[in-house]
Amino acid sequence: MVSLQQKIKLPSKKLMKESKLIEMQNKVESQTRVLQEIINELGQTRNIVVSLLEIVKNLKEYQPIIKQLQDDREANSKKAKE
Repeated sequence: MVSLQQKIKLPSKKLMKESKLIEMQNKVESQTRVLQEIINELGQTRNIVVSLLEIVKNLKEYQPIIKQLQDDREANSKKAKE
């Protein structure tokens, strides 16, 4: 029986290189799937954060707290300039 190597007439190193390339391609595809899943989860997390921000904005305590934070930032900014 004639081997694949003999049919193709490639040295064994060439076949190893091809298998290594296939292995690398599979790894890249796997990493791509993982990264896509991370991107999807980040999108979901962003949606949750935006929703929570909208909820917090509707709380009656929100505006006074924002005002206090702005006043504190301005005071700190003035101290830094002096």
